[in-house]
Amino acid sequence: MPDILDMQTSTMISRIKETFAQDDRWVLHWSQLSHAQKRYVCQELQTEEWIFSCVAADKTHTHITDAPGLKQKYALYSYSARLLLERLSWYARDNGGQKALPMFEYRSNISYAAMRDYFRYLRGWIPPTEIAWDNIEYQDFKILQKRKRRLLQAADCLCGMVRDGFEYDRYGFIEPSYILSVESRLYRRGSNLFSYGLKFLHAERNVLDKLRHEYDWLNKI
Repeated sequence: MPDILDMQTSTMISRIKETFAQDDRWVLHWSQLSHAQKRYVCQELQTEEWIFSCVAADKTHTHITDAPGLKQKYALYSYSARLLLERLSWYARDNGGQKALPMFEYRSNISYAAMRDYFRYLRGWIPPTEIAWDNIEYQDFKILQKRKRRLLQAADCLCGMVRDGFEYDRYGFIEPSYILSVESRLYRRGSNLFSYGLKFLHAERNVLDKLRHEYDWLNKI
């Protein structure tokens, strides 16, 4: 989202909390919401000027479990972050040559110093990565607790929508209606969604075809 709209969009998150009879200190967690509340959040997330991009990973998939490099500490998280930075940098580059500032939610089990080192390593990697380095702040990114940044709470909701579309509940159901309701806000280049707004970490062509077969809603997005 454009930096100039930061306050406006943050206020929208406060509006959601007010509707739920919560003060602004309450942290918006998608997993704690009822179905009706989730529908309301989906409606509100369509009112502001933002574009969503999500990197999804099935940690049980053999493409991940059999990859030696992803078994190292912090590796899967950092590699997922790399894929996200690629997409943020492309969007910033293609929309006026801007510079994106990533904001990560603080997690105690992640070394952000190690992640910075990883990004520095990628910056000089041969052959080069696809990250548009001039359009991403890859060293001075922000690390904030979710309760201190309303936009991180909005990002939590988007990730929750994606999860609910893929993870079966104990009764064997998934709920893709949430992510489908905001699909117009997912980052695309032309009609290409799965390389941009919804990137699967293990998405070789045959894997994506299998996902489309299992999750029919992917054919509607």
